[in-house]
Amino acid sequence: MAVELKSGAASDLLSIDPTSKAARVTLYNTDGTPNSEKQTFRASTIIPLVAAVTVNVPIFNIIGSATKTITVKRITVSGMTLTAVGYFAINVEKLSTASSGGTSTTLPAVPLDSNNAAATAVVKAYTAAPTKGTLVGTIASWRALWQATVAAAAGVADYFTFNFGDMQETKGVILRGVAQELALTFPVVLASAGTLSIDIEWTEE
Repeated sequence: MAVELKSGAASDLLSIDPTSKAARVTLYNTDGTPNSEKQTFRASTIIPLVAAVTVNVPIFNIIGSATKTITVKRITVSGMTLTAVGYFAINVEKLSTASSGGTSTTLPAVPLDSNNAAATAVVKAYTAAPTKGTLVGTIASWRALWQATVAAAAGVADYFTFNFGDMQETKGVILRGVAQELALTFPVVLASAGTLSIDIEWTEE
């Protein structure tokens, strides 16, 4: 039988594992749920793209929070269409200072649990290039043959997900403070104009 010791001054709980006899601490949120159930949010957009889009400059980003630690779990790109079939490459870059300027839309941050507090991270989609923040480095990249708007010239790709925190050994991409940013960029000029759908999921704690 497991033994549990609960703090009289907080909601901290110390448990003795019935098998290994090791002690472990489980912290609970104020509503009684384990803090492993982190507040999770998603945002999504469809971005119209032009062939002359600026390379190595954010088309989409998530900016950290002044009050919470942001963990980006996954980003999915899908539905990319070009006026002519062609190859398409995209990078995920971490920046140590946030991008500025440009023309952007701030996307609604939708909580997966309606009891969550309001999101504090900011997600933007750009229609005019910003001034890029300081690059830490590229943490992921992908290249594929994308379909054309003419069905007969369709490519082979449909969607791709950058997973950053699905395995126990990985934490996801951590953003600390409003200066840190995770951005999507094109490393090469697009073959033609088109559209791209982007979905992002992150947690805040």
